[in-house]
Amino acid sequence: MVDLTQLMENEVFMAFASYAAIILLKMMFMSSATAFYRMTRKVFANPEDCTGFGKGEIAKKYLRTDDRVERIRRML
Repeated sequence: MVDLTQLMENEVFMAFASYAAIILLKMMFMSSATAFYRMTRKVFANPEDCTGFGKGEIAKKYLRTDDRVERIRRML
């Protein structure tokens, strides 16, 4: 088996670990940003998400798309 010190000296592994950490941080930030925009603009994708704002016909008005929320979802 490979020793941990040998693995940490490998340039390819270190590049992979760095890029993986960057992608994971981005994924966590983007999910929080999307949730923030959905909650502040009261724009939801499915009926289960908007049950806290009302039921029945009242909840259906929150089921829509918003350009700002979609822009956040598409960000790189």
